[in-house]
Amino acid sequence: MTKFSLLEQIVLILFLSSGLSFFLYQLILRLKIVLKGKSDFTIDKLPDRLKRVFDEVILHKKVASGGRRSAGIMHALVMYGFIFFGLITINHFLMAFGLYLFNDTFRLWYFRIFGGPWAFLCSFGILALAYRRFVIKPKALGKFSATSAVVTVFIVTLMVTYLIDELHLLKNPIAYKVNWWIHSGVIGGFLFLIPKSKHMHLVLSPFNIFLRPFEIPNHPAIPIDLEASEEELDNLLLDLSRLSKDQALDIFTCVECGRCTDVCPANRGGGILDPKYHFILDLKQPMLESGDANVVDKINVEAGWECTTCQACTEVCPVGNHVEKADEIRSFQVLAEGDVPQEYQKLLRNLQETGNTEGASSSELLQQLPAYTSDKELVLWLGCFAKHAMDPNFISSVKNFTKILDSAGVTYGVLSNEQCSGDPANKLGDKLTYQLLMDQNVEELNKVKNVTTMCPHCVVNLQKEYSKYHEIKYEVKHHTQVISELLEQGKIDINPGSLEKVTYHDPCNLSRTLDEVSAPRNAIKAAAPEFFELEESGKETLCCGAGGALWWKKDSGEGRTHLLRAEQVIESKTDTVVTGCNFCYGMMNQGVGPLTPAGQEPIKVKDVADIVAENLS
Repeated sequence: MTKFSLLEQIVLILFLSSGLSFFLYQLILRLKIVLKGKSDFTIDKLPDRLKRVFDEVILHKKVASGGRRSAGIMHALVMYGFIFFGLITINHFLMAFGLYLFNDTFRLWYFRIFGGPWAFLCSFGILALAYRRFVIKPKALGKFSATSAVVTVFIVTLMVTYLIDELHLLKNPIAYKVNWWIHSGVIGGFLFLIPKSKHMHLVLSPFNIFLRPFEIPNHPAIPIDLEASEEELDNLLLDLSRLSKDQALDIFTCVECGRCTDVCPANRGGGILDPKYHFILDLKQPMLESGDANVVDKINVEAGWECTTCQACTEVCPVGNHVEKADEIRSFQVLAEGDVPQEYQKLLRNLQETGNTEGASSSELLQQLPAYTSDKELVLWLGCFAKHAMDPNFISSVKNFTKILDSAGVTYGVLSNEQCSGDPANKLGDKLTYQLLMDQNVEELNKVKNVTTMCPHCVVNLQKEYSKYHEIKYEVKHHTQVISELLEQGKIDINPGSLEKVTYHDPCNLSRTLDEVSAPRNAIKAAAPEFFELEESGKETLCCGAGGALWWKKDSGEGRTHLLRAEQVIESKTDTVVTGCNFCYGMMNQGVGPLTPAGQEPIKVKDVADIVAENLS
């Protein structure tokens, strides 16, 4: 056994102590900033949180998902290599003090079973990732990363020096010592490198994934009390520029992989929005410089208005970040700065003056449907889209849903004083208008028990968003959930008579925010045997472009966000595209027809209720 002199031991202690001190200082600095964020972390649903950590950290399910499966597997090889090298590293440093974690036999077998194989696998993994970054150069990874190059050299050096040691390739004591010190220097080097680079995710991501809110999105309520004092209102407005603790932790956890940018419909449509930078990385340096989480005003405003709030960025993030921050920058702009884009001013004025997005004083559809009375089972919540015929074709879809309810013997009625759920105002940051609409709706809805609607945006607000401000005494279900339940209960029968090729477009609010992908498929598959999936489906769906209140902006000529999904549907060569959202229905009708090439059969656009009602037995 090679002996180390007292001087060598002192040098090692000083080196590791300085590295650990630097690492802990940088870590504590960031955690202090995180703790200055508003809202507290929650650790409810502990078993679910632990399972999520196991799935996403240990099993690498998100890292190896989507179109990056190979890169994810390579990353897993590197991560597992570090796990197996934990004991080896401890033993390595103990040797300098004449102490040993392993005896010779244990060390030999550990090398044969774990150390040796994983040294090769870890090296292969990091070299494959380096080849991807520096040779293939995916656009989402961004510019050249010097730290990634250094990490590659560090990891390969660690593996090589470890193999040299374990295979006893160096017989000369001096050569052995040089190899030992190179290995030690690289390990210590990580202590200086990690805190100043994206590799801080090695430390923070397990905690971020554990603490991540279950609600998607997770924007805190902004209650506005008009009777509050001027000082209280000023404090509320000042707080709008502060990130939550969860969001602040996200900033320091980001691995800079660019997956959020890859899936962003605004970015894919030619917009300037780049979630990786605009919602995450652009905020990191301002936070470090100010020592505070008060950085919402640093978000690019133009990029924030492009966001469809579809949550694809959050869904795909491998380190648990809630990426989207359009809600924060829009709320800050509207409430604190008083800056509302011109294209939305009429919309918000309509909501304030008439309680609906279209400024309408009446609704033909409302008059054609039965009024709700206490003896009826369901309130049929129409939403502005259906109520005011924003796509006249959708009226037939509403009537097909009522046909299904009639066939099942379910009684229902509409509320004569139904107002907009407030979703557009909420998404545009006008929380005051939103709260006024919400307060009136909650007062009415708390008198009933069960509500159903064909609008996922309305479900999200009536059920999830309202509960941030009020006690909700009613239950809301999306109409596809109601239809699926009626099928399971045998209250309706379907003859699968449709022989057309049918695909389904998952609405973002239904699949990601409400976590519902099965109910609509249960209904469609019962009616259409020739059902097939689009390439991006389920929780990986591509936004139709109407989210984030962009339905009222889509004709501005900026970008192609509202055309991307329609183009995918056309390329699929389907006969019919079915969706479960009125806004998606409208976007498909506006995009699929005009974009379909000459000579290709027109593609029919249907709601889930349409295809079920058409095939009722």
